[in-house]
Amino acid sequence: MKVIGITGGVGAGKSTVVGILQKHYTIEYLHCDAIAHELMERGGSAHEELLSLFGEDLVNADGTLNRSKLYERAFLGDRVEELNACVHPKVRIYVEDRIASLRAEKFDGTVLIEAALLIEAGYKEICDELWYVHAPVEMRRARLKANRGYSDERVDSIMEEQATEELFFSASDFVLYNDSSQEECEAHIVEQVEQHLSQWFKKYRSEEVAE
Repeated sequence: MKVIGITGGVGAGKSTVVGILQKHYTIEYLHCDAIAHELMERGGSAHEELLSLFGEDLVNADGTLNRSKLYERAFLGDRVEELNACVHPKVRIYVEDRIASLRAEKFDGTVLIEAALLIEAGYKEICDELWYVHAPVEMRRARLKANRGYSDERVDSIMEEQATEELFFSASDFVLYNDSSQEECEAHIVEQVEQHLSQWFKKYRSEEVAE
């Protein structure tokens, strides 16, 4: 079982890349944002602490968490670190428990862990490799405005809170360039991954023989 962490700046297309990989390989996908959302809802391990930190009025009439209001208070109130400190350690515990379960089940595939903060949260310690999905800033900005309806101000706010490209490059074992047109995207991604995995397996087998 191979554990790969996939990271990248907002709008780089991490989820698009994961979707392509799921079509071509046996994948167990752990999406840290989705896990975080689950843990923030009622009954989740982060729910009560979030209400204590950011306000009981974050709960909607139907009992769900108003994430838009939460993120507004965190980002505009300069409290992103508080939000991350509350949620991310709990997500890490969930991910580690799931990986342990897959190992116990003898899962014969690849575990993909996707998150924007894999480096900062120390996920490299539990990954065989860390992959960085890279796209030019202006391409990322255009995607966020077109696909999510984000304003320039919101894009700037999110990007300023994320790691620099220098950190992403230096901390990653493999850089996956997601900068092609929509029509060429899948072939471009698969070509890069196949080339990288071919090199990885050659190295792995060489080390195995040496042992």
